[in-house]
Amino acid sequence: MLTADLVTARVVKGEVRPRYVTLGDPSALELARHVVAVFEAHVGQTREALDNALAALLGEDTEFLLHRGLAKLLSDRATFEVRAPCEPSLLRRRLFEEAAKVHPAVQVADAVHKVTRDDVVARVAAELGVDAAAVTAAMYADLEGEQVMTTGPDLAPDALLRRYNVALAQAVLLRASSLTIEIAPGDPARYRQLFRYVKFYRLMHAVEGRGESGYRITLDGPMSLFQLSQKYGLQLAEFLPALLLCEAWRATAEVRWGKEKRPMLLRLSSEQGLVSHYPDKGVYVTREEQFLLDRFADLDTPWTLERRAEVIDLGGRGVLIPELVMRHKKDRREALIDVMGFWRKEYLDARLALLREEGPKNLILIAPWRMRGDEGGLAQTPAEVVFYKDVIPAKELIERAEKVGKAPRR
Repeated sequence: MLTADLVTARVVKGEVRPRYVTLGDPSALELARHVVAVFEAHVGQTREALDNALAALLGEDTEFLLHRGLAKLLSDRATFEVRAPCEPSLLRRRLFEEAAKVHPAVQVADAVHKVTRDDVVARVAAELGVDAAAVTAAMYADLEGEQVMTTGPDLAPDALLRRYNVALAQAVLLRASSLTIEIAPGDPARYRQLFRYVKFYRLMHAVEGRGESGYRITLDGPMSLFQLSQKYGLQLAEFLPALLLCEAWRATAEVRWGKEKRPMLLRLSSEQGLVSHYPDKGVYVTREEQFLLDRFADLDTPWTLERRAEVIDLGGRGVLIPELVMRHKKDRREALIDVMGFWRKEYLDARLALLREEGPKNLILIAPWRMRGDEGGLAQTPAEVVFYKDVIPAKELIERAEKVGKAPRR
């Protein structure tokens, strides 16, 4: 992800327009090749050595923000580790403690100062069972510049430029107060995939429309929240590549731009040539869901638990996409399971009202424990509600399924 100081954009008539790189530009591609080559050449070397090589590559180049942006994206995909025979902080403490006993520890012993710096290092090395020659080098090995790149980024130059353009738009979305998406009619599988991503990133949303006419999705942005804004902002930004998997769409984000946080617009569309790096699968499982599936498989129960990717229309005013479905092995009764994420109170109230009017009667809502304060509103839905802290309770789900399970529609 690009930081604010690396974003290149201009403001035109109230719009923030990122300075996307032309993917076919030979000079941009050549720069990307050079930056990738620097990273490949510095696997096994320190971050400081890498930074020095990148600075030398930049030279007098006027495109320093592009250069630094490409380097930031590659650095995020590399692995850096502390290499030391023992914990550097422990090593420093013992060296300083031993040196204090004989202060000053001199370079060359004389009649007055008989203990040298090398003697102190040798004592600590022997105590810790490490090689004395490695002690000095490891003393500050935990500093950022001394970390060693153990795995380089696996990203080709052309893919790096595509990732850079997407990262520019993502960086602007971190300052969004809302994002409105209009998706043209298309393949239902695309709808399912997109809504699955909305659910996967736990984005607060409102939906209008139908599959045959297209959908209008309004997502809350991080600037509209009083809490969780940083984490939520990252989730909104990470959602963008999922939107890029759709075929025909337009999106408008209301953003707070600059130091003054002036209201601006960011306009995105499928015609801008942004390319997603997400796999086009449409099947994602959260940690909580996967743990539930694993635990459920070990239970002795007449119910099965499966993932489900179905868009259920809620009267044209929204959609329901149950993550899971429970099905009775004998009578084939079904119970739909919807896992709730971040919801502001007004969104939650509107969502619950819509479920009361249009929602299926065999629905089980799984809600985070922090939402117990809204239990009164949740209790008025046609759904059973299960609260959880860290682990979704499988046995309680079975009890609720016995209450609301119904035969599937034919």
